[in-house]
Amino acid sequence: MKGSGWWALLLILFALAIVFQRGMTALLVLVLACAAALGLYWTLHSLDEVSYHRILGEHQLDYGQETSFVLQFTNRKLLPLAWLTVSDVLPSKLQLLTDETRPTASQEKNVLVSLVSLRWYERVTHTHRLVGSQRGRFRLGPAEMVSGDVFGLRQSRRELPQVDYLTVYPKTVPVSALGLPAGRPMGDWLARRRVIEDPMRFAQVREYVSGDNPRYIHWRASARTGALQTKVFEPSDTLALMLAVDVQTVADAYAVEPEYLELAATAAASLALEALEQHIMVGLCANSIGEEGEYWQLVKPGRHPSQAQVLLERLAALEGFRGRRFEDMLWDVRRSLPLGTTVVAISATPQPATLEALAAMQEAGHPVTLLTIGETPPEIPASLPTHHLGGRDAWHRLESLELA
Repeated sequence: MKGSGWWALLLILFALAIVFQRGMTALLVLVLACAAALGLYWTLHSLDEVSYHRILGEHQLDYGQETSFVLQFTNRKLLPLAWLTVSDVLPSKLQLLTDETRPTASQEKNVLVSLVSLRWYERVTHTHRLVGSQRGRFRLGPAEMVSGDVFGLRQSRRELPQVDYLTVYPKTVPVSALGLPAGRPMGDWLARRRVIEDPMRFAQVREYVSGDNPRYIHWRASARTGALQTKVFEPSDTLALMLAVDVQTVADAYAVEPEYLELAATAAASLALEALEQHIMVGLCANSIGEEGEYWQLVKPGRHPSQAQVLLERLAALEGFRGRRFEDMLWDVRRSLPLGTTVVAISATPQPATLEALAAMQEAGHPVTLLTIGETPPEIPASLPTHHLGGRDAWHRLESLELA
């Protein structure tokens, strides 16, 4: 019942029925023609004024949290739909609790197929439950709608390019679960509260004396008074922490050890939240490739109300394929660090060049600690404070840790 050949056949049969005076045959041909016309009209207009929407209860989930996932099908016309199929693409890492998904050629994607029938001006909803069982930033969609005539002989399709995003934050645990001192998540190295002149906090001008930094000479005041004058700054005692995460987990930059990456993300997230609780400014840098192709990620230190969400979202999106080398990123970050900022680096593959960059940060006045990941602790110079977080077993222990 497709194409012009069908209509030509009906026309020939009707003409023959008239010529040979076969009234019942002519009536049957007319019925078939009407049914075909109705089916064609139904197919052509089946998807008119039909919409499909995903409604997520939450767009950001804590690790292991559940949320509602509502699918809404709406027909805003008089013509009913005997059947409507919607195939929606979901990430395979998202666990759907209330229905089964179908695998696709891509291991990273599954398809959720929904079949509904819609009367005129009717809306139907299917409610599902999703659980954030894995960290990540996930894309839901696109989808495809298929419908047609009641006889199932013709079909009409429409691509739905709209997508939604769901972010699952890394798991966070008490810092004591990482083996670090509770109450002082950065340990003794952050407790060394240094009083440093902050050039961003100008206080007054005084006469220059031998030993003053020549960069802070106030030339206008010197010209006015006829003697060298220097700027005086208020001391800065604000604590700041920069978390530096190395997403390269094995020697091969194009391979990944998933447990190591999850342990690094959990450690960074847990330290960040604990530090913010103590009113410490927290920043983040990571050498993961960004959504727009950036070679590394940077969040400047801060403690404003939304800082925790910003940090968790960046950590949620970390992928295991590095962009910039970790040591190169550290050299870049060093130039913009606020005075006295503590640096906590997390790496499963600390290279000699990495240790050199961290040592340079120490010499520049930044307390540094290296947190290592792996099955065995690497050899780190005694001059660099370090703590070994563990390997796969450590991650599985944290993953199964039940929090109150």
